[in-house]
Amino acid sequence: METPQSATDVATAVAARKAGRRKQILMLVLVIALLGSAGYAWSIWGEEETDDAFVDGHIYSVTPRVSGFVNNVLVEDNQRVEAGQLLVELDPTDLEVALAQARADLSTAESQLDALEMQAPLTLSETDSKVSQANAQLAALYRSLEQAAEEEEAARQSVDQATAMAKQAALDMKRYETLIADKVVSQSAYDNAETKLKSAQAELGSAQAKMLALAHKRGSLQQDVDRLKASIRLAQTGHDKARIDDKQALAQKARVELARAKVKQAELNLSYTRLVAPSAGYITKRNVETGQQVAVGQMLLAVVPLDREGLWVTANYKETQLTDMQVGQHVTMKVDAYPDVELKGKIESFMAGTGSAFSLFPPENASGNFVKVVQRVPVRIMLDEDIKNLPGLRIGMSVITVVHTR
Repeated sequence: METPQSATDVATAVAARKAGRRKQILMLVLVIALLGSAGYAWSIWGEEETDDAFVDGHIYSVTPRVSGFVNNVLVEDNQRVEAGQLLVELDPTDLEVALAQARADLSTAESQLDALEMQAPLTLSETDSKVSQANAQLAALYRSLEQAAEEEEAARQSVDQATAMAKQAALDMKRYETLIADKVVSQSAYDNAETKLKSAQAELGSAQAKMLALAHKRGSLQQDVDRLKASIRLAQTGHDKARIDDKQALAQKARVELARAKVKQAELNLSYTRLVAPSAGYITKRNVETGQQVAVGQMLLAVVPLDREGLWVTANYKETQLTDMQVGQHVTMKVDAYPDVELKGKIESFMAGTGSAFSLFPPENASGNFVKVVQRVPVRIMLDEDIKNLPGLRIGMSVITVVHTR
């Protein structure tokens, strides 16, 4: 049978054991908590996370390059289209007429160019032929003129000779007149002297007449030479005309090129009546109806490509988180619409300024009271994997991104 003292000792021992057990449990809990905290700290060390991120991508605006009436709209909002697919047709009538007019102008310009290009060689050929013929005629005239000069010189010598003979005959006649008066010579001798005088005078007159005729002939030939030289000079102006024709042909070539450019522009304008998809994607923001008058540059609809190449993630990180971040680092992402799917990517680039610096109304910190606000810098993250298993992924969706800086 236990004594009261022994019972007290037993109770004290039991209480001490319970206290020691509680202490051990508390220590164990503290160790587990410390290990958990250390593990969590280790797991998040070298990671930068933000939920200020969203899906971003290209948005291709479809705008007309020519004005006109809409003939047909072939797509609806949210419809899938392929690159090059016809989206909108404009009325081509006016542009078809403009193209026909441009082609007619080109044909006219080309015909005029052909005529000018043929005219210059023809003018040169005719000019060369005329000049060649005239030179041949001129050479013949020079020969005739030379012969006429020789004949005239011979006639002049004949005149000189006939003049001398006539003078001699006149002197003889005077002497015979004296002699016949003195009855020194017979009448027949006197008559012979008189006949010689008349014959000499006749020959002189004939020689003078011939010389005058030859002089007139030479003068006429000289006039022919002068006229022919003038004709040659006139014919040679054909070379100047040919040069002018060449310059006109060059100018016409420029007009032909201008007409061709107008045809090309008219063809392009006609092709612009068919608006096609610039990329595969989905139609959005359709703002056009059949029969509507549209202007150049007016936005009719947009095409959004929802593929890996056309999408990326823009994450707005605090400036204090950028210290160890750099291009090429791996990123894990979760889209709010797909919380169980983890996407992988890489940092492609950093924006050249903070988001507020490029806002519509950038901050003016130099005036008024200043309150420091941590700035955020947009970081562009490209996707590493295909997103076909995420058919509902859309531009603007919220994303949680974690950049692994280790």
